[in-house]
Amino acid sequence: MRQLKDKEQLHKITLTRGLKPLPKISVHKWADTYRQLSSGISAEPGKWKTSRTPYTAEPMEAVTQRGIHRIVLKWCAQAAKSEIMNNIIGRFAHVDPCTIMMIQPTIEMANDFSKMRISNMIRDTKVLTPLFFDLKDSAKTRDSNQTILSKVFPGGRLIFCGANSPAGLASRPVRILLCDEVDRFPKSASTEGDPIDIASKRMSTFWNYLLVMCSTPTIEGESRIDIEYMAGTQEEWRHRCPSCGEYHTLHYKQMISDYEEVKDNAGHKVIIVKSVLWRCPDCGHSFDELAIKSAPQKYFALNPDAAQNGIRSFYVNGFSSPWLTWSGIMREWLEAQGRPEREQVVMNTRFGLSYQMTGAFADEIQFLNRCEEYGAELPDGVLLLTAAVDVQDNRLEYEVCGWNENEECYGIVRGVITGQPDNSYVWRKLDEVLDRKYHLQNGNPLKVVRTFIDSGGHFTSEVYKYCKDGIYKQRIAIKGQGGAGVPLVSKVTLLKEGIPLQLLGVNEGKQQVFSRLGIKKVGAQYFHFPKDDEYLGLRGYDQIYFKQLIAEHKVAHKSGGQIYSMWEPVSKHARNESLDLRVYNLAVFKSCKPYINWAQLRENATGEVAVEEPLPEKTSKPKRTMIRSQGINIWS
Repeated sequence: MRQLKDKEQLHKITLTRGLKPLPKISVHKWADTYRQLSSGISAEPGKWKTSRTPYTAEPMEAVTQRGIHRIVLKWCAQAAKSEIMNNIIGRFAHVDPCTIMMIQPTIEMANDFSKMRISNMIRDTKVLTPLFFDLKDSAKTRDSNQTILSKVFPGGRLIFCGANSPAGLASRPVRILLCDEVDRFPKSASTEGDPIDIASKRMSTFWNYLLVMCSTPTIEGESRIDIEYMAGTQEEWRHRCPSCGEYHTLHYKQMISDYEEVKDNAGHKVIIVKSVLWRCPDCGHSFDELAIKSAPQKYFALNPDAAQNGIRSFYVNGFSSPWLTWSGIMREWLEAQGRPEREQVVMNTRFGLSYQMTGAFADEIQFLNRCEEYGAELPDGVLLLTAAVDVQDNRLEYEVCGWNENEECYGIVRGVITGQPDNSYVWRKLDEVLDRKYHLQNGNPLKVVRTFIDSGGHFTSEVYKYCKDGIYKQRIAIKGQGGAGVPLVSKVTLLKEGIPLQLLGVNEGKQQVFSRLGIKKVGAQYFHFPKDDEYLGLRGYDQIYFKQLIAEHKVAHKSGGQIYSMWEPVSKHARNESLDLRVYNLAVFKSCKPYINWAQLRENATGEVAVEEPLPEKTSKPKRTMIRSQGINIWS
């Protein structure tokens, strides 16, 4: 039988263990000694080696650096920033137990991170397994204290929260706070304020607290990680030039790509990159990827004094990642050119930079000058017509737009119908615009397939009546929704009048319109504008139209520690009807696009029969060409 220790022995153990100083092992040395990367999760499973990603060493060293309380990682994707947080969790759970909280953008992402990354790390890193599980007869038995969002270990606890869950953020004190992808955090956790500010208040009782924030950036002027990075030491990972010996941060503008551009069967641009060289901005010599990645590398701090405030910040882009190739990165960038949505993805996730969105233009003349001759009511390339109507107190304003499968947009006609909307006359005149046939150069006619009509003014009931009478013609009432994060085509509600009301995220729509206005190369998502001609006479695309089209710009505001942008008029009396109409037309197209048979539309417009692959088995009935949304056939 095991003999109990006497009081002298207990006193000795208490003194030797209780007064034992905190372990001095850093996070990166702990990881090199103990950490195992899990198969199926890591690209290179097995023993962790900091030497594989040398840029991770200094941030992990900073975790245990005296006087440092905030670490900011402004990094590209696929650069091991999540693994750094895993190593922090493992090190503290093993040798310096305390309460740790990890915040993900949503509670669903927190669940996934816990199950896919943390559980596997605990299983495969042997020094962690007995801390989180009871071991009986060499088999793991789950402790009742262990859940997906809360894991208890001797002397501490690991908690997972979503930034959208105020109760989870404010419920308990923590010493280590890890915030992943902070640029995807909501501006407010419900109505209680900035989620990071809420959670960081939980650390106020600890003298040795630590806040770590990681993220790829998003939009310039709105990116939280940009702001936090600038407040820190701004340490850039640089490579030494093999020729002149100067250290430089690798930048996409310094990359020289030898490539070939081809088109696939659908007409989309495909880039074949043959080689990529980096040109040194100092000496002008060029080197390939192997030479630069083999050269000495280290961090350079642009704002070293920030360390006195306890903040160190680090920047790494994809050109330094061992898992990303220069040719792959530049292929993504070259293929994204001219597509703002794709450009932003590459800029954020590969270059680790915030994306400068097109928000304002110097004047309207540049767009007036690019108006073109269509040679018919509808130019070649138009396959689908949409329309939008803005309801004012003394008039209706409308625009008809043409589209093709690449989201190339053609303004067809923009007009005004004067008269109060409570007069049936104005709605009859609108029917003349929407019901007529517009002809291509070959004589084939197209009709407007769907119309969105603004119902947010003083004549809501008149709009609802018109839409109810014309529901079979796809006259749809709409209402704009402000705020960030609302998709352009948002949810649909059913009104008591028995008709649908389509809600639109107008902020998202305006951003998309301005992004497309910034496209200068004819092709996908390009906006075409017509000159007046003999076919439709005055089409309405004059200087006043373009003034209204660019009548707003994005203005950054700060509230509750968060930066957010709002669309505001460029001047006090600026009118924006043309911008609203183009947003509505884009929304109409987006609502139709998932249901469109483009091959059939092209056949209808051009007379060219679409070639279809023969069915391997019995032929089904011919498929009818129709576009449906919420169960409504838009073809009359």
